[in-house]
Amino acid sequence: MTPSSIAARPSRRGVLQGLAALLSTTAVPAWAAAPAAKVADVYRRAVVIDGLTNDSPMLNPDEAIEAGMTAAIVDMQMYPRNFQSALQTIAEWQPVFRRPGSKLLPVLRAADLQRAKAERKLGIVLACQDAQILDAAMYSVNDQNLENLELFHAQGLRVLQLAHNERNALGDSYREPGNAGLSLLGQRVVERMNELGMLVDLSHCGDRTTAEAIERSKKPCAITHAGCRAVYASGRNKPDELMKALADKGGVFGVFNMSVWLTDKPTVGLDELLAHVDHAVKVAGVEHVGFGSDGNVLRTGGRDPQRDIEGFKRFVERNKGLPGSEQLPQHLHVAELKGPDRLLRLAEGLERRGYKPADIEKILGGNFVRLLRDTLG
Repeated sequence: MTPSSIAARPSRRGVLQGLAALLSTTAVPAWAAAPAAKVADVYRRAVVIDGLTNDSPMLNPDEAIEAGMTAAIVDMQMYPRNFQSALQTIAEWQPVFRRPGSKLLPVLRAADLQRAKAERKLGIVLACQDAQILDAAMYSVNDQNLENLELFHAQGLRVLQLAHNERNALGDSYREPGNAGLSLLGQRVVERMNELGMLVDLSHCGDRTTAEAIERSKKPCAITHAGCRAVYASGRNKPDELMKALADKGGVFGVFNMSVWLTDKPTVGLDELLAHVDHAVKVAGVEHVGFGSDGNVLRTGGRDPQRDIEGFKRFVERNKGLPGSEQLPQHLHVAELKGPDRLLRLAEGLERRGYKPADIEKILGGNFVRLLRDTLG
């Protein structure tokens, strides 16, 4: 070996330095390159999705965007939830989306989520929590209900819950003592939602309706906002076997910020909600858990918590003895999660509990991204 060839040969130290430089490139996943990533960094790069909110086209998204929220599934505010109300309400969203400089971006396909993040807009996945909007049942004589579904899809509706608090023509809610399953119309609606590219939401559905819809659907379903019945035994929450069935077919379970259904303790904090997240992860797997606040985009609950509690007491007293009305509320929401930065606060809680950065990112919205890709396309 000549002196010149010895000089050209890289030293062991040089090789190690070169290897370190190589490991810092995109050839290695970001998580491997930065195992000690701060939760704020995880949150900053995540696609952050609140799996169930409710709001109107008057929403000013600036605070939510500034807080780092990428998108929200938005239950359109309308009462009663019927065909005419839905037609009017969904029409009111359209000019807002088209307005020059609008910071609200309609999410029609999963790719729109990445666009919302890149353009610093708030992605809006339009939803309705009650399939009563499909009008009176008439499947025995014509396809009017299915045509109405197609109409709403053409106007941007992407998530439909089969039943809310009341039984409808598709199936039973969680409050119905009969616990009837998915009707013939319900079966056909689930099939047509699969064909159109819509997400089936089962959050308020009764156990049998939930189970049969999961089985019937060829695409993953969602429980966008609920709690775990094994952690707190309310009929509004979901049992382990349904959470497992949902996950087995690729669905996502969103834990909600409705503390009256999270615990019977007189006071509530983030740990009580995280206990439901932990249980959902244990039962369904971390790839199938998310968060759906069940509040407005900017704020869960009103400015006066006591007034909110008094209003909910009236609901419980009216429905005394029924599922979901097991106790008079002492609280309604976890205070740390009421603002537009609620998912950052959730991420911090998950980090304190020992969740890995990659798993935190999934719960913050990554799982909903995958679900919407599988359902909307």
